[in-house]
Amino acid sequence: MNNKDIEITSPTPSRRASEMPLYRHSDFSVSPSVELIQLSRNESSIPFPADWMEAARNAASSAAIYPDPECGLLRKAIAETFLLDDARVVCGAGLLECLQTIALAYLDPGDRVIIPEHAFAFFRRVARLAGAEVRLAPERNLRVDAGGILEAVDRSTKMVILANPGNPTGTFLCKHCIVEIRRQLPSPTLLVLDEAYAEFVHQDRYEPLFDLTDTGNVIVLRSFSKVYGLAGFRVGWAYGSHATVDYIRRIQTPAIVNSVAQAIATVAVKDQLFVRSFTCEMRRIKRRFIDTLMPLDRVSPLESETNFVLLRMKSESEAQSLDNFLWKRGIVLGHQTNVGLGDCLRATIGTEKQMDCVASTIIEWCSGESPGRSA
Repeated sequence: MNNKDIEITSPTPSRRASEMPLYRHSDFSVSPSVELIQLSRNESSIPFPADWMEAARNAASSAAIYPDPECGLLRKAIAETFLLDDARVVCGAGLLECLQTIALAYLDPGDRVIIPEHAFAFFRRVARLAGAEVRLAPERNLRVDAGGILEAVDRSTKMVILANPGNPTGTFLCKHCIVEIRRQLPSPTLLVLDEAYAEFVHQDRYEPLFDLTDTGNVIVLRSFSKVYGLAGFRVGWAYGSHATVDYIRRIQTPAIVNSVAQAIATVAVKDQLFVRSFTCEMRRIKRRFIDTLMPLDRVSPLESETNFVLLRMKSESEAQSLDNFLWKRGIVLGHQTNVGLGDCLRATIGTEKQMDCVASTIIEWCSGESPGRSA
């Protein structure tokens, strides 16, 4: 058949696909004349140990074989590290895949999902993907507000999703607050707790939440992309009751975590000495960065229990001005317009050299730019 005779058609997509906007990513197309400092995705700035990569290389030699669909060794390593039941651990291709699978396992069209107003944008996305209605609960001083969540709940509320610590705010709720939220929610409402940044919370403030899952209506999520620095391998995990884990596995794509990712994550989760060392170094760099910016008039850094800092300006135009100023100098931060914080930029904590460069550039903007003027 001559290609010229082929009729080009465009099948009608599902309503779900046609109404779902593309997921917004950062723009890294800075001038080739400047060095890129990419601090918009909360990735790790410290290389992981060499023996982790050795485990990955060994696993890659057997890449012709399908991965263990049960992630048996990884689940066992997670359970031993956090004193959990490995039968109640389910692993996925990153925390985002876990979230999406949970949404598809528990939400039907017409269900309602409660999400804090400034929460991670992907929460809204997975709820809408499942056909559920999203209701945003107001926050108080950029902190999840239990009262706001409970006031938003009605008979159609099937799920509440919140991150603790929050992204992009970096604020943190103590375990008592989480327990109170769960206690006052209707028992059929599933509480999904995203703890991607839990390891960064100072040890004297953090209490594990895994025991809350014993009630059957709580799921706790963790990630290997942040403190372990394995974002490129895409591994996350969820912990829930036997019943919730069973339903998640029914929906999840089989053998979704590849062999190499399973191998390196199994070694990484056992290396809590590295985790403690990394978090200590990151906190030191973060403290230095915040303290450097604190005296500035046009930028307000928020205290954070994560590996990033939210920078708040006096207006959205000021935030855009700073964003442009940084971008022209090769520095990419995360402008938080998609979660209702157009006056804020989020800065991942990179190396000390990177953060000193970012801080000095922000100081230059503060002293050399007129308020509201675009760079």
